[in-house]
Amino acid sequence: MSKTNLIQKELKKLQSEERKDSKQVDKIKEAYIKEITSIKKEDLFPVPKKISLWKKIKILLLGN
Repeated sequence: MSKTNLIQKELKKLQSEERKDSKQVDKIKEAYIKEITSIKKEDLFPVPKKISLWKKIKILLLGN
């Protein structure tokens, strides 16, 4: 009987550790999701600014 009790205790400990680990993994996943969703689309893919006609002419004439 004592052997089965020890095995059951160890099994319960193992199960509780697995639950703790899964909770930690879920928290980390949520943190990553929050970080990713907080990033703006413009930060990842900058929108090119339109150059006016006069600036284009200036670039053609002066070089920069």
